[in-house]
Parts: sequence; structure tokens; C-alpha cells
Amino acid sequence: MNDQTKVNPIKSSTRYEYTVVAINWFILGFVALDRLLIANLFPWVIPALKIDYTKAGLIMSMLGLTWSVSAIFFGGLSDKIGRRIIIIPATIIFSLLSWMSGLVTGFAQLLGFRAVMGVAEGAYYPTAIATVAEESKPERRATNIGIFSSAFQIIGVVLCPIYATTVAMAWGWRMALYLTAIPGIILAILFWRLVREPASTAARRQAKKESRTEAETKSGEYKSWRYVFTYRNVSLGALVSIFCVGWSFTYLTFGMTFLMQVRHLAPQAAGLTMAMLGVGGAIGSLLIPYFADQYGRKPAMIVSGILTALATVSLALWAVNPSSMSLCIFLMGLFGYGMFPIITGAIPFESVPINLAGSAVGVIIFVSELIGGAGAPALGGIVADAHGLQFTIVIGGILALLTAVFSFGLKETAPKVLARRQAAGGANLGAAGTSVN
Repeated sequence: MNDQTKVNPIKSSTRYEYTVVAINWFILGFVALDRLLIANLFPWVIPALKIDYTKAGLIMSMLGLTWSVSAIFFGGLSDKIGRRIIIIPATIIFSLLSWMSGLVTGFAQLLGFRAVMGVAEGAYYPTAIATVAEESKPERRATNIGIFSSAFQIIGVVLCPIYATTVAMAWGWRMALYLTAIPGIILAILFWRLVREPASTAARRQAKKESRTEAETKSGEYKSWRYVFTYRNVSLGALVSIFCVGWSFTYLTFGMTFLMQVRHLAPQAAGLTMAMLGVGGAIGSLLIPYFADQYGRKPAMIVSGILTALATVSLALWAVNPSSMSLCIFLMGLFGYGMFPIITGAIPFESVPINLAGSAVGVIIFVSELIGGAGAPALGGIVADAHGLQFTIVIGGILALLTAVFSFGLKETAPKVLARRQAAGGANLGAAGTSVN
């Protein structure tokens, strides 16, 4: 299927394109804040609720588990009923649940609130990626998804540790959770007022009137959302994303505690050092997708995975002073989070027909969150209790290396790269942006 079918028939203005990216940027930022805040508060929450590292890992894993199931369900549902009807309620719900997390008095309550929060956040993420991707011009699709994804690093990884440690030291860890609800409610209202339903929704409704409720393939047949599993970039991309997400949440869950209890940094110093992950991630979310737009998705994934692994293992084994720790963490963010817009956004979107875009992204997120997001923190907690937090960080480095190894099997989808290959006379490489099977 030609890439032009993945762009609105009546092309949105550049201004509107950036409006969609900007509003979703802020919403994703508070998704990240709400998701990661509890991990940055673990130095206070663990003794307050009298839990161990294993239970702390389970708290993060539970959200990842429900996020994964929600992503595949609501990602596919958004392909059928539209994006706005999912994004707006999800934003309101996860904001309220973050506030409610501050009311807990025990492990079971916190686990329950985080589980429901994962449903709301999992519904938002694949739907938002599909929205941003559809409203973007093909030549800057990965770049726009990278800008969107950078919110996770800037708000969730840079600002969240600083916010968490500052508020917890001044007013307690519960207040840090209470204050997070207001921005999400405001952003839901702004989305409702400023972002319209993507054009593909109207096309789906027309298809439904004609009794065509499933996605069209380039052969002219209509296939259900399950058809995404036949695309190699979706099935293999899901495996790659497991290792990518596993690396991320291994460190995000235990990084703050590692810096404070193993490297013996003071709370605010640990917060500033941890924030370097987000600084690097914010830059990487722009630079690595730009590189991928120009030179290819596959080389960007391979190089970034290798360098992320080196930086993570270096942090665990050799970095012992604040400057070396900050450098390692910055490089982890730069290359590690630079991979996310590519493997969870650009590659699945470009590999399937437009009417399966939300489903493809949802499948990637489902598998990565179910195994990587839920499994890695739980495994990390068990390893930390048995062998120490240092070994848990090393596991994260191994997962990053596996990301690079399995990326060798991906098929290239970058429109510019495919166009250059076609112009150079490459046989049967297809037009730029053609769905890749």
C-alpha cells in the first residue's frame, strides 16, 4: 500500500500538525510523570508501607501488565471507533488515579490503584502515536513521533526525579502524588477543544456503511486486526521492543534507589543525577529519529542498542563519582530513549495499512509492556534482593544489547531510504513508504 494512503486526503496544515504533536507531548509527559513518580518516591514509600524490593518491583510490574493488555485492546478499538473518544477519558482517568495513589495505606491498595492506572495509560499511548503519525507528513513522521516521545524523558525522567525529591523532602511523598491530577484534567479539556478526529476515522465509517469493517491490504482484500502478526516488522519488532522496554523499566524502577543506597548520593543529588537520563533521552528522542528518517530505521536501532548497553554496564560496574555517573546516565538516555519512537511508532506504522496502524502499535506495546515492562521490574526486584542492586542494573545492559542483536532482522521502512534505493534502480524494493511484510 502506497504511503500516500497513510496521509489525510485533505492534508492538515503544518500548524495543525504541530498542534497535535504539542498537545499530545504534554499529555504523554504527565503519563510519564504519573507512571514514574512512584518509583522515584520508593526511598520514602518502601519504609512507609513496609515493603521490600520484590514488592516494589511488583508495583511497577502491575502497571506494565495492565498497560500492555489495555494497549492492544484500545489500540485496535481506536482503529474502529476513533481516537478522541479514547484519548480524552483516558487522560482524565489516569490523572485522578495518580492522585488516589497518595491515599493508600498498604501494599495491596497501591497495587490496585496502579493496576487501574495502567489500563488508562495503556489506552492513551498507542492511540496517541497513531494520531501523531497520521497527522504527520511522511518525511518527518519519525521526527514528530520523536518530539512526541521526548515528553516522556523531559517531564517523566528529567523533571520527575527533581519534583519527587523536592516535594517529598518538603511536604512528604503523598503530597507529590496529590498534586499531579490538575494538569491532566486541563490537558484533556485542551485536547477536546483543539484536536479533531483524524481523517481515517471518516474513511472507516464510510467503509462500515459499505459493509467493509476491516482493513484493506495492497492486494485489495480486507483483513482483521489480527493480520498485523503476519508482518515481520510487527512480530519481530515486538520482540525487539521487549528488550528495549525491559532495559528502560529495569533502570527506571531501581535507578533512584541504586544511586542513593549503592552510590550513597543524597536525595536531591540523586534526583539531579537521575535527571540526566531524561536530558539525554529528550535529546536522543529528537536526534536518533532524525537520523532514522535520513539514513534508516534499522541502523539507528542497531547502533543505539549497542551504545545503550555499554553505558548501562559502565554505570553498574565502573562509574563511582557523580561526573562519571551523570555521563553514563546521559548516554543511556540519549541512545536508549532514542530507540523508542522508532520501534514503537515509525516502524509498526509504516509496516501495515493505515486501518491497522493503531492495532500494530498496540501489539508492539502489548508485548513489550507485558513481558518487558511487567517482567523486567519483577525480575530486577528478585535479583536485587538476592544479589544486590548492582546486578539488576547489569541485567538492564544485557537487555539493551539484545535490542541491537535482534534489530538486524528488521526490514527497512524509512520513506527517504526506500526512495533512494528505488531511484538507484534497486529491483523490487517498492515505493517509499510501502507496507512491509
